[in-house]
Amino acid sequence: MGFPSPVLDFEEKRVSLDAMCITVPSATYLVRAAATHWRAGIMSGALLVIDSSKRPCDGSIVVGTVQGTFRVLRYKKFPEPHLEEIDRPERQFSLLDDFEDDGVFGVVTWILNDARSGEFDDVPVM
Repeated sequence: MGFPSPVLDFEEKRVSLDAMCITVPSATYLVRAAATHWRAGIMSGALLVIDSSKRPCDGSIVVGTVQGTFRVLRYKKFPEPHLEEIDRPERQFSLLDDFEDDGVFGVVTWILNDARSGEFDDVPVM
């Protein structure tokens, strides 16, 4: 019998993407992005983690429905609550007028891009 190893004081927990990315499993959805949205850092084919239990704050990236189709949009509070296209902010959708049964489905909490493409690399290595 001896003393416990001092290494055990520095033991780290195992990394779990489920524990890190999913807070409410019953309200979390994983969706593949169909298009690239440069301003939001979303590449085509990126995995979006959407939480439908969270309320969006000003500037949040959300998945909303416009005329019955799901779209990745940005939520803005001012001057009045509305959604706008990420790549064309001048194209806005009022939450009061344009949405009858439509609205915000959920908030994008995580964006998982494939880093192998190098699309966000400022200094590409040749």
